[in-house]
Amino acid sequence: MKKNDKIGNSNAEVKLESVEPLSPHNEALYEAGKDLLKSSISTARDFCKFMITVSIGAIPIYLGLLGFVLPENVVLPASNLVLSVIPPFLFLISSIIFIIGYFPQVDYFSLDIIEVIKDAYEKTIQRRRKFINWGIIVFLVGSTVAILSIAIHIIGG
Repeated sequence: MKKNDKIGNSNAEVKLESVEPLSPHNEALYEAGKDLLKSSISTARDFCKFMITVSIGAIPIYLGLLGFVLPENVVLPASNLVLSVIPPFLFLISSIIFIIGYFPQVDYFSLDIIEVIKDAYEKTIQRRRKFINWGIIVFLVGSTVAILSIAIHIIGG
């Protein structure tokens, strides 16, 4: 950079005193940062994949527990029936949210423009984070209602 090059809308002057090689500690931190940056998209995608399995697997587990708790040939009142049916639907909705989060994001950009790459990266991370957060919320609500439902059936309400 020359002495009076413009950066943005201001004149900037850069003066280098000396340049030293990276310390082993700083080099390790730099490599860790690179790994975090590279793996963050695949880590979020792997989490969505894992939660798809967990959400779908929660349905037969809940129904099995419900079948274990309820006596044979029981007729449930409408309120208990509705309470018993809500958790599987919430688990299903949660898995659908995670499936949408798992889908690859298609984006076209030029590798020559760093800012466009950065924007696409951040857009992908934010999109996955949004679906992960909503999926977890719906899954936790479903789990809470499932626990309440099982508890109510055990108590005999």
